[in-house]
Amino acid sequence: MGVQIVAKGVDAENYATEYAAPVRRGLEGIFFINSFIEKLSRNYAPDKLGGVVVGAPVITAGYASFKGMANYIQTQIRETTDVTFFVIARSSDTPGAADSTPLICGTFDSAAPAGISLYASGTDRVSGTAAYGDDDASSTNASAIATPIVLSAWNLYSVTINNSGITARSHTANVSINRAATKSRRPSSRTVRIGSGYSTTQRGNVDIALYQHHSVTLTDDELTKTVADLRAYAARRGITV
Repeated sequence: MGVQIVAKGVDAENYATEYAAPVRRGLEGIFFINSFIEKLSRNYAPDKLGGVVVGAPVITAGYASFKGMANYIQTQIRETTDVTFFVIARSSDTPGAADSTPLICGTFDSAAPAGISLYASGTDRVSGTAAYGDDDASSTNASAIATPIVLSAWNLYSVTINNSGITARSHTANVSINRAATKSRRPSSRTVRIGSGYSTTQRGNVDIALYQHHSVTLTDDELTKTVADLRAYAARRGITV
């Protein structure tokens, strides 16, 4: 007869290596961003590679605070033609100047093709971006701008990207905007950063509690299931989205 040991007061998330997400189609990454620096680099998506923490983000029990181009998580997730990503984030910055415009996550740079991103384009709006064009050299970066939101409050955002266009959502504010594409998708070869992009003109501050990435466009049903799961997760960390 075996002995069963139950550890009370232990945060199982800190010791787990995988997470059973309700939707695994195209799942490339799940990052639970809290508690200690080694955890920030851990990818909880089964059989996927972890990341590297650059700089010294400030870490709490519920989230980490990042500064664009100074401290962030460098993942090994490659941008693809079809993308769905989720992020739980907030920022007290006032977008405008480079040091106060947060690029929350993505591959964006000024080099063509520019890459995907979610960035704060105002205190009441965020923009999901991706590159489209006839070829890489002539590609342009398109944006879907979700408004109104409260940038300084926690929001659960998602961005879906494919050849048809971009949809940016705040599931917290219940707002959604679509930008239809007129050209073909031009994915960047860069890997996704969390808490920063690759652009020196967007170096703002952002708090992030979670990042999840799929290399497919999730269906409405899959989005609903994932949003419910992430809301429940955030609530366990004392974050309401």
